Amino acid sequence: MDQQTRPKTRLEEKQETLANMVRMIAQKQYHSLFVISSGGAGKSRTITKVLEEEGQDMVLYNSHTTTLQLYRLLFENRHSEAALFFDDCDSLWAGGSNAPALGILRSALFGQPNRIITYNSSQLPDDLPARFETTSRFIFCANQVPKKNPMFDAVLTRCLVYRMDMSNSEIIEQFRVMSANGYPGCPSDSAAELVDFIEEHGSDKQLSMRLLTPAVRIFNFCNEQKVDWRPVLLAQLQNLGRPTSATKRLSNHSKDTRILQQAQENFPDSVQKQQEWFMSKSNKSRATFFRVLAKQRAEGAR
Repeated sequence: MDQQTRPKTRLEEKQETLANMVRMIAQKQYHSLFVISSGGAGKSRTITKVLEEEGQDMVLYNSHTTTLQLYRLLFENRHSEAALFFDDCDSLWAGGSNAPALGILRSALFGQPNRIITYNSSQLPDDLPARFETTSRFIFCANQVPKKNPMFDAVLTRCLVYRMDMSNSEIIEQFRVMSANGYPGCPSDSAAELVDFIEEHGSDKQLSMRLLTPAVRIFNFCNEQKVDWRPVLLAQLQNLGRPTSATKRLSNHSKDTRILQQAQENFPDSVQKQQEWFMSKSNKSRATFFRVLAKQRAEGAR
């Protein structure tokens, strides 16, 4: 089922919300947007795609930017019709300790349409003024931002803000859509098995959207070498946090079993309603429901 006929996933709905906010910037309905989410959520791709669709020029800045260079690039683009896109420029706000840069950003984002920025320093180069006005529009992307920092919070209050928080169940849901047709060397049934394995062994970790691609590569490599891919993928999952203990896995299974039993008591005549109730209470997928159900039936048949 392609994206035109199937329902949107929860991540796709969030990306659609982000796209609408980017359109506001492109159409000059607002001057700044700050997007916060974990890596791999598709925020950069969504932003650049929408700007291109809107015919909006973009100037991209990423990685490290010094405070003086920030002031310079804001001056050079002070009346630019291009949107200034700061992607992964964490040094500007990391830990909330870069007070001069945060002060410049606060000034650049305050006021509509003209905003005044100043830089008072004996080290200011002769080709830069100590004061200028800007009408630029800004988009910022970050995976992490400082918490409980008044200076950074002041920056956020001057922007549209969108937090694309993703739960593990939303990530697994997206993985299933992404892997529905399989990959070269990894047919759809094997891809589904990979996602099941990630869901089962990564339930107590913060999963990442960037996990599926290395998982497929691990499968393909191990398959070519005729070795089991599961220990290798498990090692990759352990890198996301503390290794899952056998006690923890047993606890998770026991909890799922209890929720299944409650679902069966509530809806004894409808497996469909049992599934829906199980998914809502456990925050697990349809595949997990049927896996727990199959294990329950197998144990009952012994």
